[in-house]
Amino acid sequence: MKTKAIQSFVAATLVIATCTNGRAETILFESATLGLNGMSWQNVFDRVVLAVNVTNSSYQGVRFELTQPVVTTQVGGHFVAPPNSDSVFFAAIVELDNAIDFPDSEDLSTPDVLGTNLLAFPEPSGEVWADLELSLNPGWYALVFGSGLFGASGTGGAIRNSIGIDSPDYIGFQSGFGWGARVPGKRFVIKGTIVPEPTSFVLAFSASLFLLAQKRSHRI
Repeated sequence: MKTKAIQSFVAATLVIATCTNGRAETILFESATLGLNGMSWQNVFDRVVLAVNVTNSSYQGVRFELTQPVVTTQVGGHFVAPPNSDSVFFAAIVELDNAIDFPDSEDLSTPDVLGTNLLAFPEPSGEVWADLELSLNPGWYALVFGSGLFGASGTGGAIRNSIGIDSPDYIGFQSGFGWGARVPGKRFVIKGTIVPEPTSFVLAFSASLFLLAQKRSHRI
């Protein structure tokens, strides 16, 4: 009976721990709300909507801070490209030292670049996504989009018709000028899951299980 009770206790603890550690994908960071999409490259050319270049000589990004461990799953944003053009561009997550730091290299070749992937500019404009799974600890990071690296050679733009959320800190790179601050209005997003900490309830169950096992061993 005692052995069966312990087995039941272990099973209950594992079920509770599994439920507690279940993680649902959520938006970990978004620089701005999604503005009107479906905008054409001609709309950009005619200045019906504002946009900034995303090319092999002009990268666009934003700093963001994490206050707890996460696992990223996707990155993306609101972009547009000329019709019938090469549409491939890159996304990268870069580790920063602090809230005013920039990536360590112009060509994103240094170890602070934690992960990259490719995505495609849409036409007309819309949100596009790239899978990018990284385990990130609390700290400062940058999400950067560009071309000319990591197999990307497309040309397009990041739409600037969004309202910023919590004063996003946009950065970017321009060939010949390096890294610096950039204009607002762009929507860049990171999706993922928050890594949960063990709850006190599960810890209490585990402690009780240990004590029960200890008492049983002393009786043998």
